[in-house]
Amino acid sequence: MDINTLHSQLRQNQVEHLYMFTGTEIEVQKIYYNQIAKIANLDVVRVDSIADIYGKLRNTSFIQLNHCYLIRDDKEIQTNEQLWTDINKLVGNNIIIFTFTNLDKRTKFYKRWSSSFCDFAPLPHNTLVKYISKDIELSDNNMDKLIDICESDYSRILLEIDKIKAYSKALNINTDKSFVGLLHSGAIYQPPKDAIFDLVDAILKHKVNDCFNLLRQCYAVGEATMVMLSVLYNNTKQVLQVQSCKSKDISKATGLTNWQIKCARDKVGVYSNGDLVYLMTLIQKLETGIKLGTMEDSIAMEYLLTNFL
Repeated sequence: MDINTLHSQLRQNQVEHLYMFTGTEIEVQKIYYNQIAKIANLDVVRVDSIADIYGKLRNTSFIQLNHCYLIRDDKEIQTNEQLWTDINKLVGNNIIIFTFTNLDKRTKFYKRWSSSFCDFAPLPHNTLVKYISKDIELSDNNMDKLIDICESDYSRILLEIDKIKAYSKALNINTDKSFVGLLHSGAIYQPPKDAIFDLVDAILKHKVNDCFNLLRQCYAVGEATMVMLSVLYNNTKQVLQVQSCKSKDISKATGLTNWQIKCARDKVGVYSNGDLVYLMTLIQKLETGIKLGTMEDSIAMEYLLTNFL
C-alpha cells in the first residue's frame, strides 16, 4: 500500500484492522494513525510489543473495549512466525498499527506482509510548503530555507516552527524576523555542510584565493570528494538554468524553487554559459575517473580548481 492509497481510503472513511508503517517521517505517520483512530472511533493506545496485548486480544469475553494499538519497532512480530498466522484472528474489532523506523526489505517478514506496508518517505517540497503554510506565516524564501536546513524532515521542521513562534511572541516581532534571528544566533540547527557550500560559492563567484583555503577546510572536516563534486555540479546546473532562462517565470520554466533561484542569481554573469557547461563536463569526467580508478580521489578537486580557475 502506498501513501496515496491510504489517503484515498481515509477520505472515504474506510479503515483496515492491520497496518504497518515504515520510514522516518514520524510526524506524518502521527497524522495518519490519529485519523485512522478517529474514523474508527477508537482511542490510540501505545504498547511496546504485540506480546503485551496478546492475552487481551485472545480474550473473547462479551464485555471488551476495542482500541487502536500503536506498536513501534517490535522485534517479536518480526521473528515469531506463529504470530503471523494468529494476528489476523486476534485483531478482531481492534486496529493494530506497527511502525518501523528501519526495516530490511529483504527479510522474510517484510516479504510476507509487503501489501500491508506503507512507506513514509520525506515529503516532496510542494507538500511541505502546504503543511508549513498552515502552521506559520513565512516568506517563500525563508520557507524554502527552513525546508533545506531541516533536510525536508517534517518532524524537525515542526520543532523549529515552535521555536520561531515562541521567539516571535517573546520579542513581539514577525515570524520572518524571528526565523532570521534564530538562524544567525545558531538556535536553529544547521547541518555541517557550510564548508562545501562556501567552497561552491567561491568557485562559482571566481574567488580564486578563497577556493584552496576552503577546500582544505572541507578535507579537514572529512568531506568526501564525490559529495563536493555532486554539490558543485548541482549548483552549477542551477546557475546555468537561471542564467540561460528566457522566461519571465523562471520557477515554472526550470522547476527550481524560489530559494534555489535566489541563490543562483547571486552567481549569474560571472561565467559564460559555455564555461558553466565546461565545468559540468569536467565534473562528470572526474567522477567517472574516480569510479574507474583513472583519477585519484585525493587530487580530483585540486585538478578541478587548477584546470577551471
